[in-house]
Amino acid sequence: MLRKIHRWVGLFLMLPLALQGLTGTLLIIIPLLLPGPPHISDTGPQAGAEAIIAASRASAPPAMIPLRYNPATHPGDSALVTYGPPGERHPTSEVFVNPVHPAVIGTYVIPSWLRFLHNLHADLFLLPYGQSATGMMGLLLSGMAITGLILWWRPGVALWKAGKWRRAILISPRARGLRLWREAHVTIGFWLSSMLLFLALSGSVLAFPFARPLFGIHRPAPTGHHGHHMEGARDEQEPGEQGLDTALAALKARMPEARLLLVQMGEHPEQQSFDVVLPAYGANHPATVQYDPQTDVLRISRDPGQQRTGERSFQWLHTLHEARLASPAPVALAWKGAVLVTGMGLVFFSLSGVVMWTLRRRNATQRTAQRGDRGMTPSSSGM
Repeated sequence: MLRKIHRWVGLFLMLPLALQGLTGTLLIIIPLLLPGPPHISDTGPQAGAEAIIAASRASAPPAMIPLRYNPATHPGDSALVTYGPPGERHPTSEVFVNPVHPAVIGTYVIPSWLRFLHNLHADLFLLPYGQSATGMMGLLLSGMAITGLILWWRPGVALWKAGKWRRAILISPRARGLRLWREAHVTIGFWLSSMLLFLALSGSVLAFPFARPLFGIHRPAPTGHHGHHMEGARDEQEPGEQGLDTALAALKARMPEARLLLVQMGEHPEQQSFDVVLPAYGANHPATVQYDPQTDVLRISRDPGQQRTGERSFQWLHTLHEARLASPAPVALAWKGAVLVTGMGLVFFSLSGVVMWTLRRRNATQRTAQRGDRGMTPSSSGM
């Protein structure tokens, strides 16, 4: 019964599972192939963030605003300013700037199909039910990983007791045809079962709309709401980076231990926020800091130390599922590779499952035809 359930659920989900594995794999590979920040040879102190962002505006697409500023972290690095539509979180283009003598040294338009791949992976374009459908598919995939392990273990017990454990976890070099596909499916499934189960369950948690409140995650209030009462007195054309140098100076003076990762911006200066790494929490748990120029107050709006267990768990699931570990570097690289291989394995499981089902049906048809031929003797035909 388990074998039939495993087989038919896999056939039913073949296409969406293959799409999930393929898009997840591409979302890891493609960013690695995109052009990196240009190297600069200028040396000296960096210019202010406002000057760098102002220089980038000359190469910005029309009707786009700066969404994010990534400072140069090491000598020779270029600064990065990303642009996108007002009110959006996802940038559409990148502008690289010389941080020593602010001038544009390169631009890059982020491919629209990269966002297409992300949407396809997240909800399969089944809106408004795509996220729930993806969550259900993750649960079914988890069930397939568990039943697959059970099906692997039942005949594997005898092999382990007989000392032939290699036959349970390796593909036989003499395997051909259906046997080769079956052994490859079973063996690769064994090695990837734990990663597949984790990615399936974490993907379900991230996909289901009701999962966030269960972990204590709520959508944050729109950034800059505390400054709405002053909008009438401010210039409507005021750039979103205005006052950034003052805010960064306050951050450096009052939190010298903080390492700036990036600056989130928007249409107004009140929407500025800073993602920083604090030594107490590490690079995998950045904090968010905001500065109020009216009161000269620097406050931590997202403090990793104040996160509840549910919030911290959800953040870890999100980081691990998307292979966004920042440190330590060897572990982060190994984890990214494991997620990549698992995505490729999911595509292979869909393909090999269909191939095995097809070969079994073909072999069954051939056996039926052979039995029919043997039954057609001269005496039975009346000759």
